[in-house]
Amino acid sequence: MDRRKFLANAGLAAGAIMMSPLAGLGSQPGKTNPSNRKKLKLGVVGTGIRGVMLFGRELLRDFGDHVELVGMMDVNPGRLRFAEGFVGAGCPVFTDLREMIRKQKPEALIIASNDSVHHEAIVTGMEMGCDIICEKPLTTDEHKAQAIIDVQQRTGRKMVVSFNYRYPPYRAKMKELIMDGLVGQINTVDFHWNINHSHLNRYMQRWHGEMQHSGSLWIHKSSHHFDLINWYLNSEPQQVYAHSYLDRFGRRGPFRGNNCRDCQHTTKCPYYWDILQQPLLKGLYVDNEHYDGYIRDNCVFRRNIDTFERHSAVIKYMNGVMVNYSLTGDTDFDGYWVAFNGTKGRLEARLEGYPVKDYAEMVFTPIERFTDRKPQIFRVDLVDDGYWGGDAIMMNHLLVNPDKPDPLGQKAFLRDGIMSVLPGIAARRSALTGKPVDIKGLTSLEPQAVRPAQT
Repeated sequence: MDRRKFLANAGLAAGAIMMSPLAGLGSQPGKTNPSNRKKLKLGVVGTGIRGVMLFGRELLRDFGDHVELVGMMDVNPGRLRFAEGFVGAGCPVFTDLREMIRKQKPEALIIASNDSVHHEAIVTGMEMGCDIICEKPLTTDEHKAQAIIDVQQRTGRKMVVSFNYRYPPYRAKMKELIMDGLVGQINTVDFHWNINHSHLNRYMQRWHGEMQHSGSLWIHKSSHHFDLINWYLNSEPQQVYAHSYLDRFGRRGPFRGNNCRDCQHTTKCPYYWDILQQPLLKGLYVDNEHYDGYIRDNCVFRRNIDTFERHSAVIKYMNGVMVNYSLTGDTDFDGYWVAFNGTKGRLEARLEGYPVKDYAEMVFTPIERFTDRKPQIFRVDLVDDGYWGGDAIMMNHLLVNPDKPDPLGQKAFLRDGIMSVLPGIAARRSALTGKPVDIKGLTSLEPQAVRPAQT
């Protein structure tokens, strides 16, 4: 499907699906008709790939009638200059967040920086009067999570976490089927996600391979999955028991170099990758690494890699559901399998990540003693665009149709962001200590059997 046609259709569909957590931002006093809204003034924090693409060039291309990008901020001045030309917003750029807010007065900040410093921008932004749109994961540990909870309670500012995984149409269909009671009362969930060697290699090359920056893949990657489980079950996690291992990368590697592009082991290393053949990445990162020392094509065998490759967890939910979860990078398969086992049967879906197929299938197998029906197959078209079309629908919901109802509960507030990272925080601690970890007590938010209504 043509991208603009898809965006138009997504905008229409959003009318029946979504009310933005940022509803009312940028509205003229006394006006409720979306056509009368003034443009929402946005500032972007972080000019990596996500910042310059989805929240930069694509934001202006597809949503320029609804938003105004009034400033971009990054601590790396060279990358910031590249982003300025690449995005083409014509707005001022800053290396100091407070200065950007004081001078440009954005109504909301889009946080797309390093995971470990999300909380700094959120706290500063809210204290200076901005609402927040934050990339997942919300943050990387329980102390930073509490700081975010505290600042919202102090300021009352609005916040949304951009969980684009909730938005692909086939995932919305699965949520609808569960809400309609197709499976009955859910008792257990099997959720297994694979990232292939190439995918995992990219994580290990970047800051994601170091816990101090990403919180480990238990946070950076799995928070997506934990949020989906929370959303599907409409409940919150109670306890996590986990194992995780680092086998191939980091100090276990057979050799190491400064970076991929000038390594003496390029002919022997199975993970060699030439970033100089990628003009965008070269312009963003290679040409500007002298400012902050960040190397985008770092050695996957460097000694300070301490995140994990294999992850397995049992998660008990407040409503009694038991979840068997795994995240693995041990195969050349990229995709996932999820199954919900309930009192009426089993709803199962499998999806290969790349290349994106034309459709996704969900299969419901009923329990025979209740019915003689054969398995039901539900097929939903896929879109090969930004996380199976999720990015476009999410952005439409946030920026184009902010005042529409949300029957599937796709909007993600601060509490959703917190409850998506706490299972990973607990899993990380459990894997290191060998003991189960309770969610209660990690922050001031107590997990509930039914997700509380949020505003």
